[in-house]
Amino acid sequence: MGLFGKKRAKAREAEADVAEAEVEKTVGPYDEAEAPEDDELLECGALRLPPVEDATIQFTVERNREVVLGAVYIVGESALQLQVFAAPKSSDLWDDVRADMISSIASQGGSSREADGEYGREIHAQMPVEGSRTVNPVRYLGIDGPRWLLRATLTGRAAVDDAEARNLLHAVLDRLVVVRGVAAHPPRDILPLEVPRSGSKHSEPQRDRFSLPRRGPEISEVR
Repeated sequence: MGLFGKKRAKAREAEADVAEAEVEKTVGPYDEAEAPEDDELLECGALRLPPVEDATIQFTVERNREVVLGAVYIVGESALQLQVFAAPKSSDLWDDVRADMISSIASQGGSSREADGEYGREIHAQMPVEGSRTVNPVRYLGIDGPRWLLRATLTGRAAVDDAEARNLLHAVLDRLVVVRGVAAHPPRDILPLEVPRSGSKHSEPQRDRFSLPRRGPEISEVR
């Protein structure tokens, strides 16, 4: 290949890299700094939640402190819980957290395995139901962002049905925005959410229909 041929090849590679970067920026979850304008999102503190057709949004609340710890989308027989945690500037958090969660699952009498998914490494777990000999399938995903970690927990049908999981994840995560803020938080500290004021459909208390864990295997103690 001649000099001009090499230059053209490098130019094509550069264009491909730019195109790939542009594609990545059009899909969430977004950090607040790079999120496109979306007037339909619900302002919920550390998360801006997209409305999803036929979905009900509920919130996981620690009643002793009246702190909202997570948002839960209920769609049909599936549920998706979202929680966001502070992370260090210099490194991602999900690899370390995943190892701790696997140990926590085992200590609770559950079992788990790791698997590759669209968003990276996942945990597929079988969690025991308190007071019963049955187990519930649970699927944990972690997505690292700038100074934050988003944890997504799938239960119900989406925990065992890949197509159901994919549809629910994309319906929510493609438009989801994480608002880390500038306040200092220790790594692994959960970032509190807020219940939006608009519409009763978005402010229902969480039901136990899917046996969703309040926080799942521990990432950190909530003080």
